[in-house]
Amino acid sequence: MLMAIIAYGSRVVGLMIMSNVPLSPLVRRFVDAMSSSVLIAVITPMIVHGDGGARLAAAAAGAVAIGLRSPLASIAVGMFCAASWRWWFS
Repeated sequence: MLMAIIAYGSRVVGLMIMSNVPLSPLVRRFVDAMSSSVLIAVITPMIVHGDGGARLAAAAAGAVAIGLRSPLASIAVGMFCAASWRWWFS
């Protein structure tokens, strides 16, 4: 219960602090880039330590994301590739 209170409190306090901080264009770009860097930090270990399905899904999703610029299509293609790989090779 104490850990839940601390986690919730740190998020609420962080939001309260950031609501009073003016965001310059440089800070706004930094905050916008953080979401991409967190996503990359989560996905990279899965690609490095994953099986062929994970690698195929990442490559296909990346290609679709660059080509179509559609997150939904990218996710769908990645899921389809990973599922297909595992159905055929597992």
